[in-house]
Amino acid sequence: MDSLARKKITLNERMEKLEQQNRRLKNYMLLLLFALMGLALVGAKSGPNDGQFRQIVAQKITIANDAGKEVMYIGTSDEGTGLNILNKTGEKVLSLGINADERGTGMMVADKEGLPRFGFGMDDGLPSLAITDKNGKKILALGGDDRGYGLVIMDENEVERAGVGFKEGNTGVAIYDDSGKYVRGMIRQADGTHYTSYVDENGKEIIVR
Repeated sequence: MDSLARKKITLNERMEKLEQQNRRLKNYMLLLLFALMGLALVGAKSGPNDGQFRQIVAQKITIANDAGKEVMYIGTSDEGTGLNILNKTGEKVLSLGINADERGTGMMVADKEGLPRFGFGMDDGLPSLAITDKNGKKILALGGDDRGYGLVIMDENEVERAGVGFKEGNTGVAIYDDSGKYVRGMIRQADGTHYTSYVDENGKEIIVR
C-alpha cells in the first residue's frame, strides 16, 4: 500500500499547484473571442455606436453590463494570460488561464459567494482535478502521469478516507480511518496476483491471499 500512500502525496501536491495556479491567474483573462462577442452585443444595443472590429490590441479588456458594472475581463501580464467572469454581486465565478511559461493551464469554477468549488488543469504536462465542499475543503482529487493515475476521496477535514489507483499495471483500492491511517485495501498486481490486507488491533498489516 506504500504506492497508494505515495500517490496520495502526489495528488495532494498537484491539487495545491492547481489552486496556486488559479490564484496567480485570477486577475487575468483568456479567450478574446468572448470579449469580442460582448463588445458586439453592447454595440448592437447602442445604435449610433454600432461598429465592426477586425482586430483589437490591448493588455486588458473589461466587459460591463447596462448598469456599467464589470461582468467579465481579459488580460495579460508577465505572469500569464487569463479570463474571469463575475456574477451579479461581483464575485468571481469562473476563471481560466495559462502561465507565461506555458507550463501550466487551469480552470476554476466558484459558487455564488466566489468560493472555488471545482478546478482542473495541466501542470508540466500532468492533468489534475479537484473538488471542494461548501467550506472550501478539498473532498476529491484526481490526477495522473504516464505511469499511472489515482482518485482520492477526503472528508470535511481534508483527511483521506478512500483511494483508488493504477500504476504500471498494478491496481489498488484503499480505505483509511478518520485520522487518515490505512485500515483495509485490495491489490491486483500486473502479473495477475491479487490479495487483500487489513490492519489489526495491534497496528499490524495482515495480508490475505
